[in-house]
Amino acid sequence: MRIAAFFLCVLLSANSIMAVAEDLPEAPGYLAQLELQTSEELYSALLRAEMLFLEGRFLDQLPPATIVVHGPQVGVFFKRQYQQNKVVVDLAARLSAFGVVDISVCETRMGVMGRDRQELFPFVGTVPFGPAEEQRLIADEGFLYF
Repeated sequence: MRIAAFFLCVLLSANSIMAVAEDLPEAPGYLAQLELQTSEELYSALLRAEMLFLEGRFLDQLPPATIVVHGPQVGVFFKRQYQQNKVVVDLAARLSAFGVVDISVCETRMGVMGRDRQELFPFVGTVPFGPAEEQRLIADEGFLYF
Protein backbone atom coordinates (compact mmCIF):
# COMPACT_ATOMS: atom_id res chain seq x y z
CA MET A 1 0.00 0.00 0.00
CA ARG A 2 2.82 2.41 0.86
CA ILE A 3 4.43 1.86 -2.57
CA ALA A 4 1.13 2.50 -4.36
CA ALA A 5 0.63 5.74 -2.42
CA PHE A 6 4.21 6.78 -3.21
CA PHE A 7 3.74 6.29 -6.95
CA LEU A 8 0.34 8.00 -6.90
CA CYS A 9 1.99 11.01 -5.26
CA VAL A 10 4.76 10.93 -7.89
CA LEU A 11 2.23 10.68 -10.70
CA LEU A 12 0.27 13.66 -9.38
CA SER A 13 3.52 15.61 -8.99
CA ALA A 14 4.62 14.70 -12.51
CA ASN A 15 1.35 16.06 -13.90
CA SER A 16 2.09 19.46 -12.38
CA ILE A 17 5.66 19.62 -13.70
CA MET A 18 4.68 21.20 -17.00
CA ALA A 19 3.51 24.43 -15.34
CA VAL A 20 6.81 24.69 -13.46
CA ALA A 21 8.86 24.06 -16.61
CA GLU A 22 7.05 26.69 -18.65
CA ASP A 23 7.63 29.54 -16.18
CA LEU A 24 11.29 29.00 -15.24
CA PRO A 25 12.99 32.44 -15.10
CA GLU A 26 16.66 32.97 -15.93
CA ALA A 27 18.99 32.66 -12.94
CA PRO A 28 22.64 31.93 -12.17
CA GLY A 29 21.49 28.64 -10.65
CA TYR A 30 18.46 26.71 -9.49
CA LEU A 31 17.69 25.09 -6.15
CA ALA A 32 15.06 22.45 -5.47
CA GLN A 33 12.64 23.58 -2.80
CA LEU A 34 12.12 20.67 -0.41
CA GLU A 35 9.76 21.86 2.29
CA LEU A 36 8.73 18.54 3.80
CA GLN A 37 11.97 16.64 3.16
CA THR A 38 10.12 13.45 2.17
CA SER A 39 11.07 10.75 -0.35
CA GLU A 40 8.11 11.72 -2.47
CA GLU A 41 9.12 15.37 -2.53
CA LEU A 42 12.73 14.48 -3.34
CA TYR A 43 11.60 12.22 -6.19
CA SER A 44 9.30 14.95 -7.48
CA ALA A 45 12.19 17.44 -7.53
CA LEU A 46 14.32 14.96 -9.45
CA LEU A 47 11.48 14.45 -11.94
CA ARG A 48 11.19 18.24 -12.40
CA ALA A 49 14.92 18.47 -13.06
CA GLU A 50 14.72 15.61 -15.54
CA MET A 51 11.78 17.25 -17.35
CA LEU A 52 13.63 20.57 -17.60
CA PHE A 53 16.71 18.76 -18.89
CA LEU A 54 14.71 16.84 -21.51
CA GLU A 55 13.10 20.11 -22.63
CA GLY A 56 16.57 21.61 -23.08
CA ARG A 57 16.13 24.10 -20.24
CA PHE A 58 19.16 22.85 -18.25
CA LEU A 59 21.44 22.06 -21.20
CA ASP A 60 23.55 25.22 -20.98
CA GLN A 61 23.00 25.86 -17.31
CA LEU A 62 26.07 26.13 -15.13
CA PRO A 63 26.11 25.01 -12.38
CA PRO A 64 23.71 22.06 -12.33
CA ALA A 65 20.47 22.38 -10.39
CA THR A 66 21.19 21.99 -6.70
CA ILE A 67 19.34 19.68 -4.34
CA VAL A 68 20.17 19.99 -0.65
CA VAL A 69 18.73 17.26 1.56
CA HIS A 70 18.81 18.03 5.27
CA GLY A 71 15.87 16.22 6.78
CA PRO A 72 15.30 12.59 7.55
CA GLN A 73 15.61 11.77 3.84
CA VAL A 74 19.38 12.10 4.06
CA GLY A 75 19.16 8.33 4.63
CA VAL A 76 17.98 7.79 1.05
CA PHE A 77 21.58 8.26 -0.07
CA PHE A 78 23.23 5.74 2.25
CA LYS A 79 24.55 2.73 0.33
CA ARG A 80 23.02 0.30 2.84
CA GLN A 81 19.54 1.62 2.06
CA TYR A 82 19.80 1.28 -1.71
CA GLN A 83 17.27 -1.54 -2.01
CA GLN A 84 14.54 0.51 -0.26
CA ASN A 85 15.32 3.65 -2.29
CA LYS A 86 16.37 2.22 -5.64
CA VAL A 87 13.99 4.26 -7.82
CA VAL A 88 15.00 7.59 -6.26
CA VAL A 89 18.73 6.78 -6.10
CA ASP A 90 18.89 5.53 -9.69
CA LEU A 91 17.23 8.70 -11.01
CA ALA A 92 19.48 10.88 -8.84
CA ALA A 93 22.61 9.04 -10.00
CA ARG A 94 21.64 9.33 -13.66
CA LEU A 95 20.86 13.04 -13.43
CA SER A 96 24.06 13.62 -11.49
CA ALA A 97 26.09 11.77 -14.14
CA PHE A 98 24.52 13.91 -16.87
CA GLY A 99 25.43 17.09 -14.95
CA VAL A 100 21.77 18.02 -14.47
CA VAL A 101 21.77 18.02 -10.66
CA ASP A 102 24.24 18.44 -7.85
CA ILE A 103 23.06 16.64 -4.73
CA SER A 104 24.33 17.42 -1.24
CA VAL A 105 23.26 16.17 2.15
CA CYS A 106 23.58 17.84 5.53
CA GLU A 107 26.57 16.75 7.64
CA THR A 108 24.75 17.87 10.78
CA ARG A 109 21.86 15.49 10.05
CA MET A 110 24.31 12.71 9.21
CA GLY A 111 25.94 13.23 12.61
CA VAL A 112 22.58 13.05 14.37
CA MET A 113 21.98 9.77 12.54
CA GLY A 114 25.42 8.47 13.55
CA ARG A 115 26.55 8.17 9.91
CA ASP A 116 29.62 9.38 8.06
CA ARG A 117 30.59 10.41 4.52
CA GLN A 118 31.89 6.97 3.49
CA GLU A 119 28.36 5.57 3.72
CA LEU A 120 27.08 7.86 0.95
CA PHE A 121 27.00 7.10 -2.75
CA PRO A 122 29.96 8.70 -4.58
CA PHE A 123 27.76 11.15 -6.51
CA VAL A 124 26.43 12.76 -3.30
CA GLY A 125 28.28 15.68 -1.71
CA THR A 126 27.93 17.15 1.74
CA VAL A 127 27.41 20.58 3.25
CA PRO A 128 27.97 21.47 6.92
CA PHE A 129 24.37 22.59 7.56
CA GLY A 130 21.68 22.17 4.88
CA PRO A 131 19.31 25.05 5.75
CA ALA A 132 22.22 27.51 5.87
CA GLU A 133 23.47 26.29 2.49
CA GLU A 134 20.04 26.83 0.95
CA GLN A 135 19.90 30.37 2.37
CA ARG A 136 23.42 31.09 1.07
CA LEU A 137 22.55 29.92 -2.44
CA ILE A 138 19.41 32.06 -2.52
CA ALA A 139 20.77 35.20 -0.81
CA ASP A 140 24.41 35.26 -1.90
CA GLU A 141 24.44 33.41 -5.21
CA GLY A 142 21.04 34.54 -6.53
CA PHE A 143 19.73 31.02 -7.09
CA LEU A 144 16.02 30.59 -7.68
CA TYR A 145 13.80 27.71 -6.66
CA PHE A 146 12.68 25.43 -9.47
